[in-house]
Amino acid sequence: MKCNKIEELLSPYLEDELNPEEKGAVTNHLKTCKKCSLFFSLMEETKESLADFPELEVSENLLDRLYSIPSKKKKFKLRLPNFDFLVRPSLQPVLTVATIMLIMVSFYFFGPNKSSIDKSISRKIHLGYSKIERLYAKAESFTASLGEHKDNILVSLKNIKLLGGNED
Repeated sequence: MKCNKIEELLSPYLEDELNPEEKGAVTNHLKTCKKCSLFFSLMEETKESLADFPELEVSENLLDRLYSIPSKKKKFKLRLPNFDFLVRPSLQPVLTVATIMLIMVSFYFFGPNKSSIDKSISRKIHLGYSKIERLYAKAESFTASLGEHKDNILVSLKNIKLLGGNED
């Protein structure tokens, strides 16, 4: 047997609580292993020195007080739902973006420059719409400039199956 297993069996061996097989295995190991035999001799000395201490009688009053102590005191414990999913690494970028968005929204609603922010946003939206209108106008002028060639281009595209035309 290994020393770890023998060390677990030394206390029952000292108290003579082992079955004959285990007792023989421990005895044989103690004959060959200096470390375990030294440890066992220390255990025997400790047992002999403790045997010299007198036993004290415990008063009934002390026993009653000891038995009246509750095993566990009830403590107030605030029970919160389990939020372990919030600390997953995959959620951290999402939580970061949400935090930044909340900070920006709070600056918007509670900041002193709300009206200037509104004007700036309105200006950017109108610039975007005007760019889209110009692109749309250019697209209309391009299709108008194609004129009579527009039908020929569509037929050609159908023939090369770019628009999913059927062969007849």
